Amino acid sequence: MDTGRKVPQRSLQLTSPLPLILIALLLFLQLTNPSTAWSWPLAGLVAMLVIAYVWARQMRDRVVASRELRGTWVVVGDVLQEHFRLQNDSFLPILWAEVVDASNVPGYNANRVETASAHDTRHWRMSGVCQRRGLFTLGPWELHLGDPLGFFRVVHHYPDTHALLVYPRVMHLPALNLPRGAAEGPSRTSQRSVEQTIAASNVRDYAPGDALRLVHWRITAHHDSLMVREFDLEPSGNLWIVLDLDRRVQAGEGQESTEEYGVILAASLAAEMLRQNRAVGLVAFGQEPAFVLPQRGQAQLWRLLHLLAGVSTGTDWPLARALEEISPMLGRGRTLVIITPSLESDWIAPLLPLMRRDISPAAILLDRASFDGPDTDSVTALRGLLAEQGVPSYIIRKGFPFRPLVRYKRRRPVYRVLSATGRVIAMEVEEEV
Repeated sequence: MDTGRKVPQRSLQLTSPLPLILIALLLFLQLTNPSTAWSWPLAGLVAMLVIAYVWARQMRDRVVASRELRGTWVVVGDVLQEHFRLQNDSFLPILWAEVVDASNVPGYNANRVETASAHDTRHWRMSGVCQRRGLFTLGPWELHLGDPLGFFRVVHHYPDTHALLVYPRVMHLPALNLPRGAAEGPSRTSQRSVEQTIAASNVRDYAPGDALRLVHWRITAHHDSLMVREFDLEPSGNLWIVLDLDRRVQAGEGQESTEEYGVILAASLAAEMLRQNRAVGLVAFGQEPAFVLPQRGQAQLWRLLHLLAGVSTGTDWPLARALEEISPMLGRGRTLVIITPSLESDWIAPLLPLMRRDISPAAILLDRASFDGPDTDSVTALRGLLAEQGVPSYIIRKGFPFRPLVRYKRRRPVYRVLSATGRVIAMEVEEEV
């Protein structure tokens, strides 16, 4: 981000009306009772005010600042870094210049005080670790300056803002043995397809209504009766991820919450399945409905991460309603993974008609009790109900040891005190995040 794109709003104003009041008082005393006791302080005060004004005018008109964001995207745990530049084109030095930043990125603070000599340019970097996913704003910001006597205050207001999207981190998944839905293709199953596919598994006698293109003429000639091909269904590669963002069932706070764990699991599951060349789609109905159709490839991962970076919980879409809403859009023969902290069993009923359409569901259950939620064993009972319907499930608890799929190295300063001399030295250490 380069905030030099827009003309900053510059202002110069007295910090206090007291100098003008003193000048007016001294002038009145000099006019009514002329004396060097009034004239010398009056002349000195006027001279200081003029000098301070000229200095402040130079700070207002001959100083330029800018900032530039390093990098175009970040994920949770990345280091956000900006480059700042302070250019002083005046013949007077800048004794202090304070950067006052209104950015709302958690874990990042760009406030700083700098100095600069006459006709000098200062450069510095500000950095911070992105602690939370979401859409944040860098800027607006201001540069506060002033004369050395403190009579005037100069403010440069830079109105430019930069939207910063912090993506969720992709982690290594726990061992999940997900089922696969049934769809037409080359892999054998115990079911038979009513549609023509590329794999014929068997032949049978012709029945009224069978298409003539399905007749196996060679075997027909051998058996002296019409025989038709039967085709296999294959396990489908397409995966739907349903993330439950109903605010009423969430527990925990910040990064240690069911909401953030759900987002991490959804992002990581999508990344893992896309690496296996499976098509992945996502449903996340929270504050606003979010829906991405299944596709393959790296571009699909960034689409899903972009969506997951901005999702938030809401109260209009309980899981049962969300499943009923998306049921017509899921098609047939897909895998459906539900990530939810809900302990209610009402969302199991909408799964039954989906299973009759050869959709194979699985559930990742976030244990609310471990996230400081209700102290109950309902998650075990819910898992039992799912097992009765043939739905596999997995339980994730607070404190699960997520390991980043990709690690980044960064350097940070560490200050140490020498025991012998008591001197403080700065050292750089390298660490992985």
